[in-house]
Amino acid sequence: MIVSYCFSSPQGDVPVDDITLDRPFILSPFENHPFMTLGDYFDAVRGFILLDNGRHLVHLLTHLWDKKLAVADIEKITIRYEKYGTLYQIVSAEVFSQGRQEKYSVSTAISGEAKEILNKEFDLIQHLYYQKGLPYLPRTYYRQMINLLREEMSETILMTMSQWFENYHEWHFSRDDNNAEHIMIWDMEGGYRFASDYETHEIIRQASRILTLYYSLDTYCRIHPWHHGAGDFVVKTGDGIVDVKLVTVRGYEPIELASGEERADPLKVLMLFLFDMTIKMRLDKLEGVGEPYWAEASVLKAVLEGFLDALRAMELKGDCPGLKIDVFTDILKLVNEDEMRTLFSSCIDQYRTHDPSDYTVIQKHIHDHAVDVRNIFQNYLK
Repeated sequence: MIVSYCFSSPQGDVPVDDITLDRPFILSPFENHPFMTLGDYFDAVRGFILLDNGRHLVHLLTHLWDKKLAVADIEKITIRYEKYGTLYQIVSAEVFSQGRQEKYSVSTAISGEAKEILNKEFDLIQHLYYQKGLPYLPRTYYRQMINLLREEMSETILMTMSQWFENYHEWHFSRDDNNAEHIMIWDMEGGYRFASDYETHEIIRQASRILTLYYSLDTYCRIHPWHHGAGDFVVKTGDGIVDVKLVTVRGYEPIELASGEERADPLKVLMLFLFDMTIKMRLDKLEGVGEPYWAEASVLKAVLEGFLDALRAMELKGDCPGLKIDVFTDILKLVNEDEMRTLFSSCIDQYRTHDPSDYTVIQKHIHDHAVDVRNIFQNYLK
């Protein structure tokens, strides 16, 4: 079996030489790991993939390919460092065997906070897969704590293996040389490119639809928090097709009711869910890590379309007992700007402590945003 290490880049794989492998593993832009090298990290990922003499991997391939395999049948594994995140790192593992190949995602967490979040994410994705049965989140396979020892020092890394969405790419709002707003698709194979107007509309519509499909009308639970700046949604395009997936679930809790409110009106909570989504769909970060970015109002029509598409799909499945979508849209049309501002004010309080930079941007735009949303309701809901 050949196991190779490399970095992913828009220009293709970048092989890792021995000098690079001997460099300290970078924990943050200004902090190296006390003893772990990049080579130690890649070796730890290899150990995780081939855990228990490859038993987990072979079992997984046998199940996916419906074909009995042994470790000796695996000819090659390419371990590719894909993305450095603020909490954990993403690696892909491409496995080759008997003329076939399969690619997996390996997430690795080192800090205590990152391990806690990754553990929670693994459980939530697994829970939502079995509860909802929807195809928008990656399948989770297995996880393990990997131990590293060197003299008196030790480190533990939590690693999880899950489905890799092949040819799906991160994207962010950007502006061209004429200052016109577009979505930039970070295609690591074909090169970065601006999405067409149709693709932009579909990306936002499908992302909104996905979040709504996972919303619980019974418990008011929703996927939250999420952020375009973190690359939570990815997109695959080609031959006129746009397909969006969601790669992470950091939380799935009920929408908080107003102070002193024990029981809420389901329609009001659903309205809060929609209003919060209209805010979040306009928020991004420049280049994914830079200053907060506020997208133009043109995205709001796609948000509303995706939201209503999901509600209608839920209604057809019988998942909306007691909810009449036409009645709900009539209520939305009647909400005036003052009522909207009040509802939006209750939405944005959560950002004050969780993400102050986003809160500042939202505060700056919230008055105009209420007008924008009101206009969309008036023009689209007829």
